[in-house]
Amino acid sequence: MESQEYSAVAQSDNQDNPPQYQEAVPKTLDIESSNHMADPESCIRSMASGWKIKAGAALFVVLLAITIACIADGYHTINEGNVGIYYKFGALQNRVTDPGVQFKQPFVESFKEVRIRPESVMMEPIHAVTKDGIENTFREITVITRINKNKLAAMTKKFGSRFKDALVNDRIKEELRIFCASHTIDEVYNSKFLDIVDTVLAKVKESVRRLGKVGEDTDDAIEVLNLVIPKPDIPVDIAQNYKQVKVQWTEQLVATQQKKTEEIKKETELMKALADAERQKKVLEIRNQEKILAKEGEMKVSQINNEIKKAAEENDANIKKYKKETEAAANKNLYTPEYVQLQLANSIANNTKFYFSGDNSALGSIFSKILNN
Repeated sequence: MESQEYSAVAQSDNQDNPPQYQEAVPKTLDIESSNHMADPESCIRSMASGWKIKAGAALFVVLLAITIACIADGYHTINEGNVGIYYKFGALQNRVTDPGVQFKQPFVESFKEVRIRPESVMMEPIHAVTKDGIENTFREITVITRINKNKLAAMTKKFGSRFKDALVNDRIKEELRIFCASHTIDEVYNSKFLDIVDTVLAKVKESVRRLGKVGEDTDDAIEVLNLVIPKPDIPVDIAQNYKQVKVQWTEQLVATQQKKTEEIKKETELMKALADAERQKKVLEIRNQEKILAKEGEMKVSQINNEIKKAAEENDANIKKYKKETEAAANKNLYTPEYVQLQLANSIANNTKFYFSGDNSALGSIFSKILNN
């Protein structure tokens, strides 16, 4: 029977399979059938061992899938400028993580990124009524805030994830409406408009400090860095009145400016005339000073010439004086009585006649004196 079956199988398979494969298959089947028929217990053990291997492989695959799923669910990234807060079964945890790769409990915890970098927010339009019953609308109000990381969990537990609305935005609305209710439309729109930002910002910071206080900590939960409040939109008729007032004010400003321009021109002309007069005065002073200097120079030259002439005359006088003194001294030494008598005698000797009338005459007295000497 076996040989017939084998031959039948071999003949049927001979057309599609190679001979080697045709011979191996029946042998394998024959060996397995013979082993199964020979040892049923070993067959059962081999089947159990196969089931264990398959069960182990399946368990490994399941554990691997669970591990991968846990890693995939627990692995997450916190972007720069944000921090992560975590909820466990809906309850907020105190853990706050920094930017980077972080892990959470898989399938149990969920996380949320919260921005702590300064954030600029444009608020919705705010409607407010002034003291005199005029409604105005503030648009494009911009506020820049920054969250204190250390108080993030406490503020979220106390006010929810949108605690900025409760601590900052709602307070800005409230304080802006209070300011408008305490002032007239002219004060809000014109005279005290620049005071709105400072007043509202101070009140908001005070509210943030008061409402966000946790225990003895004095740090602000939210830091309000800047607040911008543009001019409000007011009713059309009032805006038209302000426009007319602005036109009149502009005309007055132009007239005032023209008046100032004329005054400046007159002052300029006066200053120019004064400058010209001052310049002429200085020119005359300089010319007079030149004349004075010239006269003084001439006077000094004349004085110097006089001194030179005086010195020359004194020198001549001194020379003549010296000459006369020298001659006098020489004559004094020369004209001795004996020399005079000799010269007189010589003079008389040269004359042939003398007329005299005794000793009383002039000539007689001279002779008498000479001869007596």
